[in-house]
Amino acid sequence: MLRLGVIALLLLTVFTVLLGASRSSAHATVQHSCGLTDREFLQIAALQVETVGMYGDDYLRGDAKAKELIAVTREAARAVDETAPFDSSLQTAKRYLPLMFLQYADAVRKRDAGKDSAPDMYLAYSIGARVKEVLREAKPALTAAGCDVSDLL
Repeated sequence: MLRLGVIALLLLTVFTVLLGASRSSAHATVQHSCGLTDREFLQIAALQVETVGMYGDDYLRGDAKAKELIAVTREAARAVDETAPFDSSLQTAKRYLPLMFLQYADAVRKRDAGKDSAPDMYLAYSIGARVKEVLREAKPALTAAGCDVSDLL
């Protein structure tokens, strides 16, 4: 009888551990923050997106050279990379934005060399779309915490 009780307890323990391990972290509630480093990230990221966009427009109009735009995108990637947001959604945006800028620089470099830049440009826009998706999902909670992500949407 004691053996049967020990086996039942062992099976119950294994079942409980397996059930707990199978739970996805996607169901966990994300707590958003809006501290000083989060607001700093938002300001820097928005400024860099705006700057790259302006230089990109100038480049397409012929008012800026490819080298200038590439330098601006590299600087934008560096500036964003040096930030340290605490909020998890902003950390995700921080991880993707430098990649987006550098992929855009690759597209500009290839276009300037007369090569096909479409795949690089597509990837840069896809990365940007992912950033917007993350921020759009987090916007209500970030707004409630005091952070406005509208400039990055």
